[in-house]
Amino acid sequence: MYIEKKVIVEGILYEDEDIQLLSTSAESKKALLYLKITPRAYVKDEVIVNSTSTSLKLGTGGMDIVTSVINSTPKVSLHPRGHIMKARYLPNQHSVLAVESQESEYHALFNEPFCLGGKKILIGELHSMMPICFWAMDYLKSDAKMTVIISDEASIPISLSSHIRTLKEEERFCTITIGQAFGGTYEAVNLPTALQFASSVLESDIILITLGPGVVGTGTTYGFSGIAQANWANVIGSLGGVPVWIPRISQSDKRDRHTGISHHTITPLLKFTKVKSVLPLPNIQGKINDKIREQVTQIAHHHDVYWIEPNTLSGLIENVLTKSPIPIKTMGRQYHDDPAFFLGVAAAMKWLLS
Repeated sequence: MYIEKKVIVEGILYEDEDIQLLSTSAESKKALLYLKITPRAYVKDEVIVNSTSTSLKLGTGGMDIVTSVINSTPKVSLHPRGHIMKARYLPNQHSVLAVESQESEYHALFNEPFCLGGKKILIGELHSMMPICFWAMDYLKSDAKMTVIISDEASIPISLSSHIRTLKEEERFCTITIGQAFGGTYEAVNLPTALQFASSVLESDIILITLGPGVVGTGTTYGFSGIAQANWANVIGSLGGVPVWIPRISQSDKRDRHTGISHHTITPLLKFTKVKSVLPLPNIQGKINDKIREQVTQIAHHHDVYWIEPNTLSGLIENVLTKSPIPIKTMGRQYHDDPAFFLGVAAAMKWLLS
């Protein structure tokens, strides 16, 4: 299915150097415009929007996407000077200056041998884990630098993320977009070179690999975006690093496959990960503890499991909740709705920085 509509811009709800959020005459009432690939729109402009996801009532932000502004001057941007294409063979394909490319000042680096040398690398399936990690780092090690490597199994333009648009103002935070994903502080072709750049050039204290907003799930054993976590772990291990999995935990999700430790953590970790990994877990008390303990039995045969006491995470969680400029939600739930999720991320950060 592919649906386009011509609509009128009725207002500008928000804009910055990356995006415009428009109110429109469409049924959805909102549209997102990416300024990197589309001319700026103004009130009363006619625009063409892709309304496929809103027509299907999918959870992809509840907004249409502007594909063109009628009667606007064609968009031309001659920077950056790189030749690596992203969104390849789509109408909005564009070139970026990838750190590995011949035009890059870092090009020669990628012909040198590289090893992570035992460095611990975080892996997290959900985009909402990222701001928790950053503000946890802020509490545990306020002078540390974080690099987030964003793969392309979810949203391709990362400027969709309000958390990234906010966090990029922090000096200790930067992003590398890999594969077809674009819009990061730096662009890279793949995960190995992104890890090399983050470690050797940026000298990042903490490296997190994750996805943008909009992960896919199908209710099947293997049909979900987060299966990519196994590939990330295998690359990390092959480069001499240690994969540290951020557990996706819930005590409030109504779906049994996501209660306790989500199968989106367990399945890729047990079925497809070929290198030894670390799984820190919060020692949550109550009924959920029994299920998590049962789930961990099989994992502990293959990977290293570490238990973190929740009472050691209270200051960290408070810092996350008070410092984040934007309320952090996962699947629409905040901390008071599902504290187990936040404790899972906090446990990984506590273990990493202890």
